[in-house]
Amino acid sequence: MSKNLNYFQNIIDQAFKAESNVKNEFIFYLKEKLQFKDDDIYVNKEKIFTDFEESLVNDFIQKKKAGIPLDYIINSSKFYEKEFYVDQRVLIPRPETELLVDFVNSYDFPKKIRILDAGTGSGCIGISIALKNPNFDIYGSDYSLDALNVASLNKNAFKIKNFSLICSDWLSCFEEDSFDVIISNPPYITKDDKHLDNLMHEPYEALVASDGGLADIKTITEQSSKILKEGGMLIYEHGYNQSDQVDSIFNDFGFIDSKSIKDYQGIKRISYSFLTY
Repeated sequence: MSKNLNYFQNIIDQAFKAESNVKNEFIFYLKEKLQFKDDDIYVNKEKIFTDFEESLVNDFIQKKKAGIPLDYIINSSKFYEKEFYVDQRVLIPRPETELLVDFVNSYDFPKKIRILDAGTGSGCIGISIALKNPNFDIYGSDYSLDALNVASLNKNAFKIKNFSLICSDWLSCFEEDSFDVIISNPPYITKDDKHLDNLMHEPYEALVASDGGLADIKTITEQSSKILKEGGMLIYEHGYNQSDQVDSIFNDFGFIDSKSIKDYQGIKRISYSFLTY
């Protein structure tokens, strides 16, 4: 049976009746993966799909039925106005994380500094900063070799020379006084968080932390107190209700002048502080 766009749109209508976003994602998928133009989608609906096009559309439908996010299906996620390769080895970048990058890119740092992106994942944070600041010496660390392989793909795609990747269990492989700035978007969700059901296809270990979601933040802060230079800055993205707790953790390990940045909903999601000896 010859199959055209009307045929597949009817299948999607039946399979995802209450999910209008899937219909929009299908249109985006046609443009991204099959290079369809607007005329192909809105005018030439009777155009017969090739076997290859049909196989790609069937793959999209099956993956959406399984609940796989579009970013993983097309292996691409937009972050800070750039397209990054992503797959299920790394988290999908979130819009609020751009606030962290914005803060670093707009802060009045010296012209040459060393920055660590701890738990780099896809590398989107470190690479976005490196692209805007070619004089900065930036490192991305992760204990997951899978994540580092994805970050390496992105590093090579952008031809970044001031971004290096290192395998490390948080900051354990670095010497004292190594960095001026440490940035991290660590796991901070609790294992009983209701939002986890919607994140089932993303790497669990990159999302969930023990001790009320604060275990990794505590570990990184303690290690940063040795790895940062005096006066160095530690910056986190954290949970919507963790600002006060993160501030307390800063204080416990000798950090001062803590401040927070609100996200687009007015919630404190970025916190930073300075090391004093």
